[in-house]
Amino acid sequence: MSQQEKQPQKDTNVPKQTEKKTFSEKLANFISANRILIIGIGVAIALAIAAVGIYTAVSGNIASASGRAMDLADQKLQAWSQETDEQKKADAETSLIADLDTIAKKWPRTLAAQRALLRKGAILNQKKDYAEAEKVALDAYARNKKSYAAPIALELAAVSAEEAGNIDAALAHYTILTKDYLKDNAIAPSALFNLGRLQEGKKDYKAAVVSYNQLVSSFGDSDWAMLAKNRVIYLKAQGLAE
Repeated sequence: MSQQEKQPQKDTNVPKQTEKKTFSEKLANFISANRILIIGIGVAIALAIAAVGIYTAVSGNIASASGRAMDLADQKLQAWSQETDEQKKADAETSLIADLDTIAKKWPRTLAAQRALLRKGAILNQKKDYAEAEKVALDAYARNKKSYAAPIALELAAVSAEEAGNIDAALAHYTILTKDYLKDNAIAPSALFNLGRLQEGKKDYKAAVVSYNQLVSSFGDSDWAMLAKNRVIYLKAQGLAE
């Protein structure tokens, strides 16, 4: 799933100390300019992980009706994504959404239902129907909070909420994600970074540093940890954090 990048915007939240930009200042501008790309990549990876993991879970029981129905829906999803005719794509989308809704309703507590809702939420997010995408993603999360699809649903909800301009909701979703799903979760590092990034945006610099430091201590070898370290250095250099 891709999202459009926004044009770079000047950061007016922090004072400029010198005319020559430091590495950390350049990093801050990069993050601001590429916010959509950063969160978009996170969701794309998360959905890919969900597709592989959930398929593995249901493939062991090919007789599962929900699994077979979801496999057919995925075939429709692929065809829909490759369709270039506008009218045919619209018709295919209507049919696909109906199938995903049927799966979620007929087998409400299965991984197939979560997968169906994640797919629907991703489609809605791509269509920029962010409020409905967040709602569907939270439905997926609520179906089974103990499954490995739950944190993926929370991230999709957080991304959709942020795109809708509801930063407080996005913060709430990332907070739950980083509190309850840090172990054995490939998206945990990006979730911690995005939590800190949004806290920075709210000028809650103390909380942002806590999130960044947690990222560094828990996932020190990740690329996200390097970004987090530089954010902490930058905030301290600006006198915004201790």
